[in-house]
Amino acid sequence: MSENSLDLQILRARMSGLGERLDSLWSNQLREHRHLDRDTAECAYWHSGYHQALADLVSLIEGPRPICGSAGKSNPSLPAGQGVESFQPA
Repeated sequence: MSENSLDLQILRARMSGLGERLDSLWSNQLREHRHLDRDTAECAYWHSGYHQALADLVSLIEGPRPICGSAGKSNPSLPAGQGVESFQPA
């Protein structure tokens, strides 16, 4: 099995688990759409999660590459809020 196939299986499993929670446990909380209200914690968390998903996808497409300052971290993605302008490749 290729590394990309394994990555895709992991992403599909994550999506499946999240989809189940969105359809059941979290469905009532989502009806209020607080994630759409700027200046709410829900909006910040939603955008943080979306940012991480995009970072994961870019990493999957480009393949792994070192990021300066990521030694000893379990997730080498840039922290939310750290813009591209501050990115320094290793």
